[in-house]
Amino acid sequence: MPRFTADAAALILRVTAGLIFLPHGWPKVAGANGAAPFAADMAANYDIPAFLGYVAAYAEVVGAVLLIAGLFTRLDALLLAGTMFVAAFVVLLPDALLEVPPGAIKSFAVLMGIEMPLALFAMCLALLLTGGGRLSLDRLLRLDERVARLLPGKKKAAAEAAALEA
Repeated sequence: MPRFTADAAALILRVTAGLIFLPHGWPKVAGANGAAPFAADMAANYDIPAFLGYVAAYAEVVGAVLLIAGLFTRLDALLLAGTMFVAAFVVLLPDALLEVPPGAIKSFAVLMGIEMPLALFAMCLALLLTGGGRLSLDRLLRLDERVARLLPGKKKAAAEAAALEA
């Protein structure tokens, strides 16, 4: 795949995911009590620590904006992928397994019950693997190179990656 095509695909994934996350996350943090009701609901109903409820709520808003801009793309994608994993498999899947209409194909009905968070989970995993691409603030600020230099044994790989992109 030509490099521009991969960068355009990363841009499309980032902007689309960000635009989907933003209106879903905003009500969780913009209410009268902020993210507290959402975090309390996660703790009370799903045995998820309230702290992670706050992380999920704010990741959906702040992470969405950062994804659109392409800033800290891999970190955003990691946090949002974790949020969508929990949404799909901890929150929605149990209900989807119990609420299969009579005569329906169970696997299709279950997939329909978790399709949105599952699709967003896949989008975030793709961004985690590919990064933001050249059409991102990560690239402009060379964040991937800087992070790679901090990791042991990655200095040579970072230098090779920078040479390939130049």
